Amino acid sequence: MIHYFMRIGTEFTVTNMRILSVKPIDQSIMLVDGYLDEPSCLGVPPYISPQIRYAYGALLDLGIDPSRITYVTIDELRRDKDRYLDTAKRAHAVVVIAGATVPGRYLGGRPISLREISQLAMDVEPVPLVLGGPIVLCQEAVPGVDFTCGEIAATSLQALLGGKAEPDGNDQQLWAARIARFAILGAELTTKHPSFPHVVCELETFRGCPRQQNCAFCSEGLKQVRYQRPVEDVVKEVEALARLGNRYYRLGCQTDLFSYGAKARQGQLYPEPAVIRDLYQGIRQVAPDLEVLHLDNVNPATIMRDPQASKAIMEIICQYNTPGDVAAFGLESADLAVLTANQVETSPEETLEAIRLMNEIGGQRRDGIPLLLPGLNLIHGLAGERRETIELNFSYLRGLLEQDLLVRRINIRQVLSWGDYREVKLSPWRFQEYKERVNTEINKPMLQKIFPSGTILRGVHIEEVKGQISFGRQLGSYPILVGIPGEEPIGSILNVVVIDHGYRSITALPVPFHINRASVARLAAIPGMGRRRATRVFLANPIADAHHLEEILDGQVDLAAILPFCDFSLC
Repeated sequence: MIHYFMRIGTEFTVTNMRILSVKPIDQSIMLVDGYLDEPSCLGVPPYISPQIRYAYGALLDLGIDPSRITYVTIDELRRDKDRYLDTAKRAHAVVVIAGATVPGRYLGGRPISLREISQLAMDVEPVPLVLGGPIVLCQEAVPGVDFTCGEIAATSLQALLGGKAEPDGNDQQLWAARIARFAILGAELTTKHPSFPHVVCELETFRGCPRQQNCAFCSEGLKQVRYQRPVEDVVKEVEALARLGNRYYRLGCQTDLFSYGAKARQGQLYPEPAVIRDLYQGIRQVAPDLEVLHLDNVNPATIMRDPQASKAIMEIICQYNTPGDVAAFGLESADLAVLTANQVETSPEETLEAIRLMNEIGGQRRDGIPLLLPGLNLIHGLAGERRETIELNFSYLRGLLEQDLLVRRINIRQVLSWGDYREVKLSPWRFQEYKERVNTEINKPMLQKIFPSGTILRGVHIEEVKGQISFGRQLGSYPILVGIPGEEPIGSILNVVVIDHGYRSITALPVPFHINRASVARLAAIPGMGRRRATRVFLANPIADAHHLEEILDGQVDLAAILPFCDFSLC
C-alpha cells in the first residue's frame, strides 16, 4: 500500500514501515495543506478538505501532542517562507497533503505545484518530506520527495511514523471505522485554518466511484481503497466540528450524493431517500445554527434510473439545505460519440430530464435565491472529440436557455492528461471563440434569470480588492463572484443588492446603500447612471429622500433595484 522513495544520506532509516529515530509521541511534524481539487473533493480555501483533517487526526491518534504539530497552508508558507522553513528544519518530518487533479481557477488560494514540492524538499533537507493525498495516485514520483504515502494519507502516516498497519484494502468497514476516528480527532484542525470560522468543511460520505466502469478520463478510477461511511459517523463528525464553532458544511466529497446509501439491483444503484433523510436530519440536529449546508456532485444517470426516488431526495434536500445550493452534473459532452468513447454513463437526453426535474423541485426560492439548481460540467479534449462537438455542446446550452431551464454554473474546461490517457488537441482560437459565445449568449442571460436585479445576497465575504473594485463570494457550493464598486476591507462580510450582470459574475452594492456617503465610482456603477450623473448626485449631497434623488436625476435613471435599500441619513 505504501511506496517509499528514500534519499541517500538522510539520517532516518525505515524498518517495518516506521521511522525509527524517535518514538511517535516525541515527534514534531509540520503539516502542509497543499490543497485538494479532484473530481470528488475540493479543499482550496474557503474550503478545507477532509483528507487534511484526517491526516491531523491520525497524528493525534499516534499520541503526538498538538503543540508539536505545525499546520500551515501553502499560501501561508508562500507569504512567510523564512519563518516556516525555520520551523520545518527543526521538525522530524514535513508532511504535504496535495492533489489538484482537475484544472481550476481559484480566488481563495492556489494549490501547491510539483515544482514547489520539490523545492520545499530541498529547502528542508535533511528533514524528510512525506507526500500524500490524491497527487500520489497520478504522480509516480516527485524529485526530492523522501516518502510518498499510500492512497489514504492518514493511515499511511500512522504506518510510517508509528508502525500501525493499514487495514486490508477490501475491508471497507475497518477503513470506515478508522476514518470515523480520524474525522472526529481531526476536527480541531479547522480552528487553525486561516479562514476560521469562515471555512467550509467538506464532508465525505463515501470514497471512490460506485460505477463498475469509470469514465476513462477520471482519476477516481485510480482509487483502489473504497468505503462508505455510515450516516452516524458523518453526523458525529459534524457534531465535533460544530462544537468548535464551524457553521459551514458541504457534502462534496463523493462522486454522486444520490448514490450514497443506494441499493444495488441488477448491477445498478438505485437512490434511497430514507438514507439521505437520515443524513440531512442528523446534521441539522447536531448543528442547528449552521449557516451553510450544501452539496456537490450528482450523477444525472442515477436520477433518471429512479426519478420518483430522486424527486423525493430533492425535496428532502430542499427541506434541510440552505439557499443557493448547486448539484454539479457531469454531462461532460453533448456529443454522444464522445460519451461512448469515454465510458460516460449518462446521455444528453437523460441529463436534460434531470435538469428539468431539479428545476421543478429546487427552483423554488428562499430569501430570493433558488434552493437547489443543477450545475453542468463540460470537458473538451476528450477521446473521440471532433469538429462538430463544440457546436453540439453550444446548441445544448442554448436549448436550456430557450426552455427556461436554470443552470447555476456551466464549467467548461479542458481535460488533463494523466497515466495512459491523452487529450485531443484543440484549436486554441476556436476553443476561445466558443467560450466567448457561451459567456455572451448563455452565461450572462442565465445569471440575469437566477439573480435578477434587486436580489439580496447575504453574507458576501470580501476576498480580494483590485483597483476600485472589491471581489467577494458567499460561502457554499460554487458561489457567484460578486464585484462591489469601492474598496472594502478584505475579510469583511456584507449584504449586497444585485444591480448588474457580467458573464461569470455580478455587480452589487452594499445594503443599506448610504447614498450620502457613496463615492462617485460607486454611484456610477448603478446601471444608467454614468460618471456625469454620479458626479451630479455626489455634489448635490445631502440628498433628503428618494423624491429628491429622482429630481436630481430628472427621471433618467431606473432606480427600482436600489431605492428600497437606500439610506438617506448623513452618518
